[in-house]
Amino acid sequence: MKMKILLMSTVLTAVGFVGCQTAAVHESDVGIGADGVFSDPSPKMYDYPMEEAGKSDLISRSYHDAPPLVPHTVEEYLPITMDTNECMECHDKPKIRGRDYVKGEKLAMSSSHYGGFAGTGDKNEVSGSMYTCSQCHAPASDAKPLVENTF
Repeated sequence: MKMKILLMSTVLTAVGFVGCQTAAVHESDVGIGADGVFSDPSPKMYDYPMEEAGKSDLISRSYHDAPPLVPHTVEEYLPITMDTNECMECHDKPKIRGRDYVKGEKLAMSSSHYGGFAGTGDKNEVSGSMYTCSQCHAPASDAKPLVENTF
């Protein structure tokens, strides 16, 4: 009985070693096309307007209730951490929520961004689920679509 268990353990170990070996994958083997994904050029970087934040025009939304695109550079405001969110310096303006944007004034965050995780808390406190602005609000880009969009 011990011999059978020892033999089975040896066989299973050998099969495990053979099965766990990885095949070498070359970058040209990745992708749908014959030349792989690495031959596609990266889109050129978007040139933001030279005006400072608050002085640029709003960018029209792709669809109703889409998160607005950020019309100014965000490099100096990132990264957003638990301790620091530079977006809040200008956009956490509960007293002017709902007001239409006026060029040269700060745009307040939507009322949906306040009230805690469930929206039932303090209506003047930014919800933790809305704290990481860059998960929904993307910087603008003029990159061409990779596939046709019929949305």
